[in-house]
Amino acid sequence: MATKLLIVHGYSDGSTSFTALGDFLVNAGAYRREDVFYLNYSSMDDEATFRDFADKLDADYRARFAGERIDVICHSTGSLVVRAWLAMHAVRSLQRALDEDCPVDRLVCLAPANFGSDLAKMGQSFLGKFRSTFFNQNSHRGDTLESGKNVLHGLEPASPFQWELSFEYDLHTRHTYFCADRPDAQRCYPFVLAAGEAYGGVEAKVVKQRGWLGTDGTVRIAGTSLNTRACSLDFRQGGPKLLWWNDCKFPNIPFAVFAGFNHGSIVNPATPGFAEPLGPGTQILEVLKPTTTTLDAYSQHAARFDQLSELNYARLPVERQARFQQFFFRVRDDVNQVVEDYYIDFHIARRDGTPHEELTLQFDDDFQHEVTVHSTTPSHRVFMMNCSRLDEFYRRLLETDTYLVLEVTGVIALPDVRYETSRFVAFDPAVALKPGEPALLVPNTTTLVDVVLNRMQTDRLLTISGVVPERAAPTAVAPGTTRERTGRAALVRPDDNAIVVG
Repeated sequence: MATKLLIVHGYSDGSTSFTALGDFLVNAGAYRREDVFYLNYSSMDDEATFRDFADKLDADYRARFAGERIDVICHSTGSLVVRAWLAMHAVRSLQRALDEDCPVDRLVCLAPANFGSDLAKMGQSFLGKFRSTFFNQNSHRGDTLESGKNVLHGLEPASPFQWELSFEYDLHTRHTYFCADRPDAQRCYPFVLAAGEAYGGVEAKVVKQRGWLGTDGTVRIAGTSLNTRACSLDFRQGGPKLLWWNDCKFPNIPFAVFAGFNHGSIVNPATPGFAEPLGPGTQILEVLKPTTTTLDAYSQHAARFDQLSELNYARLPVERQARFQQFFFRVRDDVNQVVEDYYIDFHIARRDGTPHEELTLQFDDDFQHEVTVHSTTPSHRVFMMNCSRLDEFYRRLLETDTYLVLEVTGVIALPDVRYETSRFVAFDPAVALKPGEPALLVPNTTTLVDVVLNRMQTDRLLTISGVVPERAAPTAVAPGTTRERTGRAALVRPDDNAIVVG
């Protein structure tokens, strides 16, 4: 059990904002005052990256704590800083065959930006830079009109940094410390406490994202949870194939949503309800007790957090009880080239493949939310789905004998190269899940989807001459030929049965 604590702030903030939280923990007897430490990092330096923070934090940890395991509480962007550090530490230990302990025993994430913030793009504007230079006490001398360009790119929803960290390091590979199969000393126990309410009043009027449903005014609630799933959706020759990646992390990482708190107030002990039985302060103290660090105790905490979350949801205004799911897409092709221009669409289809117009429109009204495209990497996108009416949707699909189709249409400017529109049955209520196969639609989660499109070339680009075998594979579609209109396209122009490809 760790006896020392490190508190990590978020973007554009500093350690002084968290002394009240430190005092709360000391006064409650969780730590001695001399054992509480605070991290400061320059989040508004344009040249700084999350890897820089991770590297320096690793060095400072070794110098300050000499390998002693510590507890960490992080807020917002601080979660990405700590996760990047742990990922770097794990890989270095593996590469150097050091077999080192995990630096962190318990990781408490308060309103974490695990999958970004919708406000990150605003921070890169001139107004954001002006504010960070002249109206932020945490800005550093020399950072004039800087807002942390690299940090904000990593903080945007659908950032390549979030993909790499989650898909390749700490959530879906053997490197992760969030794993029951690790030895005790190489195991880190994360807990996620999300704020359930956004901002109101003037803030929500001036910045509309501050009041969005499914957010705490800064980050998406679904994007705070570490209970992610990851899959590859392969549209290469032979038909679409869905491959779910093995989950190396804990099967249920404790996650709870708290009513009465927004992104900023969840770290403030002075907020009404903070130390009440259903409040975040009480739960922080619970998970930091000495008995937390066993697999059985951790599993019990996860179940308790599930119950706690339900009780808090019941206290929220009705409109705030809507729960969302994120789908984080990365699209590439079968020669591993990124596909930057593409369309993602969901529609409802009958058994003969024709679209069901009424249910497709109902799906749009009940579930669809805007797609967010990353500013520098358009192959990475996040789609938010409102899951509050999943039960009714499931019933209507059964009644009409229909199913949900995901359609990805890649676009390329090269005259002799194209991508076929790729379709996949995303959800069919008449088909039972295979053993061990996770459900596709799960509220308050992020699902990472690695999409692989089939890149096709015409004969004008390359062909083999000679006698054609009887069983020769069909060539790619030539420019100017037609294809039958299917999916949502058939709803747009149902009287036109063909479209030009190429």
